[in-house]
Amino acid sequence: SRWCSSQLEVVVRSQKTTTRSHQEPSNLFIDTLKRTMFKVQSIVLTAALFGDASALTGCFARYNGGSYSAGDQVSSTTSTTDTTTESCTLGSTGCGSSGYKTTTTTTSETYNYKCRDGAASAWCSQSAYVPNGIYSGSAWEKESAQCAGSATPATAPTPAAWTGGGCPKAYSGGTEFDAGDYVSVAKTGYKMVYQCASEPTNQFCGMSGYAPGTDQYWEQAWTSLGSCTGTIAPTDSPSFETLADAGGCPNIYSSGDDYEEGDKVSKEGFVYQCKSWPQSAHCSQAGYEPGTSIDGGAKKLEYWKDAWLVVGYCSGSITPTTSPVYVSLPNMGGCPDTWSTKSAADAFEEGDRVSSNGLVYQCKSWPYSGHCGQAGYEPNVDPSTPDAWKDAWTAVGYCMGSMGPTSAPSFDPANSVGACPDEWAAGTNTAYEEGDMVSVTVSTLPLRQVAYKCKAWPFSGHCGQFNPTQYGGDQGWTLAGSCDGSIGPTASPSFDKLALTGLGCPAEWSASSTDYEAGDMVSYTVSDSPERKIVYKCREWPNSGYCNQGAGFTPGTEYGKMAWTLMGACEGSMAPTAAPAPYAGTCEYRKCVMVESTETNCTPGSTGCSCRSGQTAGVGCTKKVETKVCTDTPVNAWVSSVDYFTNDVVRLGTKRFKCREWPNYFWCRMSAYRPSTESNSIWNQAWTENGLCS
Repeated sequence: SRWCSSQLEVVVRSQKTTTRSHQEPSNLFIDTLKRTMFKVQSIVLTAALFGDASALTGCFARYNGGSYSAGDQVSSTTSTTDTTTESCTLGSTGCGSSGYKTTTTTTSETYNYKCRDGAASAWCSQSAYVPNGIYSGSAWEKESAQCAGSATPATAPTPAAWTGGGCPKAYSGGTEFDAGDYVSVAKTGYKMVYQCASEPTNQFCGMSGYAPGTDQYWEQAWTSLGSCTGTIAPTDSPSFETLADAGGCPNIYSSGDDYEEGDKVSKEGFVYQCKSWPQSAHCSQAGYEPGTSIDGGAKKLEYWKDAWLVVGYCSGSITPTTSPVYVSLPNMGGCPDTWSTKSAADAFEEGDRVSSNGLVYQCKSWPYSGHCGQAGYEPNVDPSTPDAWKDAWTAVGYCMGSMGPTSAPSFDPANSVGACPDEWAAGTNTAYEEGDMVSVTVSTLPLRQVAYKCKAWPFSGHCGQFNPTQYGGDQGWTLAGSCDGSIGPTASPSFDKLALTGLGCPAEWSASSTDYEAGDMVSYTVSDSPERKIVYKCREWPNSGYCNQGAGFTPGTEYGKMAWTLMGACEGSMAPTAAPAPYAGTCEYRKCVMVESTETNCTPGSTGCSCRSGQTAGVGCTKKVETKVCTDTPVNAWVSSVDYFTNDVVRLGTKRFKCREWPNYFWCRMSAYRPSTESNSIWNQAWTENGLCS
């Protein structure tokens, strides 16, 4: 019946061409058409009575624009409308005065689609990638044959069991995971076990977008180990079976409250704890309410997990913990001075204490310490700015009587560091480094000076920007003690404190280089006369990406420490370690491509032939033909000017890499994904190892 239908279509289309030129069809053509139509009608009737020999597969549930993941199966229907013009008997239904009538036919086709595996599955839930749409192929795999009726999605086979035995605890988003932690995730009919990546990548394991086996970037943080058996709680949300009983519930979360590190709140029976600084800064911000999300499906965002930890479940209530109460605060003894506004010269610093109405309050760490001496931040008193004081002060106890003031800096001869270093001088964020010391004059008559030490990176970047005794100084400086007399400058690096690497000096660091990898070593010249150089090593991935970011990450600078590790001083020279030795052998692979050509004298009416059925074959009858051509191709080093495709092979030294299947091959041509010797790096998403060149 299909062959006859195609032949009828050829006849009818031939008739269409004739009618457009308004030529009267011959009687022989009409007789042939009638006989053909009669045969087709007979065959169609037979098929209707006895069924089609090739039964269609069942259709899965229709695509509804919901949330889909890799392997999900749906069906989608497309309707096409075809309009034909044919000759007719004057006076018959629909026949025009010219002896022709127009017929419109609508045909519906339904196909099954399967959401693609890997990163492309994230598109299945996006409206721009609907099945049968213009970008459908990027997200969905279409079956070759139509479907009919209904079908039940096939159950995926259970993966091999992992070697650890039973199921570990269920994964819970918003939780901090250590490197190597195991979790399980419920799948359809089984559970999968995943292991959190090594440091520092393990920091992503509990973040939104990295949920094992489901979120778009999970493979960067987790490794799939296999299936497991056993009964555990569902993993869609924190569960009572996998969380500790926190007893009574703390105060319910309120978007208008101020929260600090360690504060606990409750919501819908679960207890959440505010993370440490700097994440704690988000705990009071809109958009970080525990247990909430923005959008859904692949675009679901859960910012609250950056600020809060799920620590347990609760029932009932407990005494509120927000206000200080005497029974829960220790006796601090004598009361320090009462609070008063301060100028920049004598501002409160981190750890300074004051008293108010019998309670002792301690100034918070920077940047909150900047508020401690400002109007409106008097502890637990100022009615014009209620609760503003909580941004600057923490209640630490109660007191009776009085004691001396605690404000800094204070001159204590008994706590002397010896001779005074140079006076502080304003400079750039690289003027001082960790451990550098400066002095500040407290009084001139008598002369009294105190010494400060520059904090560790990244706080050391503030040492040249802020005077130790003025507002902002506590960001970079720590009071070391009093001093007397003078000593030489202590600015580092100092070579007498750096051990020689014993390997000679590697190649000089270059801001223009883009070839540094984890473990590569460079030297950095500190002085030319005498010549002094320091050796730095490129950090492990993902920090190794900063090693190629130019002058902004110069070794030894504030941000350079994100990319480079100080190894020691060096003398002499050694061979560079950045580039593999040039390959001098012969390395080839079999590359196959489809080549299009034109075939002449094709059979009229055959698939792809430009001549219609009934036309005499000749030079004018042609069709396009694709032929697979394979050649031995040299394996060259990766270059940015080549558009790589699936199965293309490149090398790094003698190591070969093959470009992945669609859609990952798009990354093969991006410099960020070029192959490297690092085993745990982003290039794995675009390339696979392909052996060695001989």
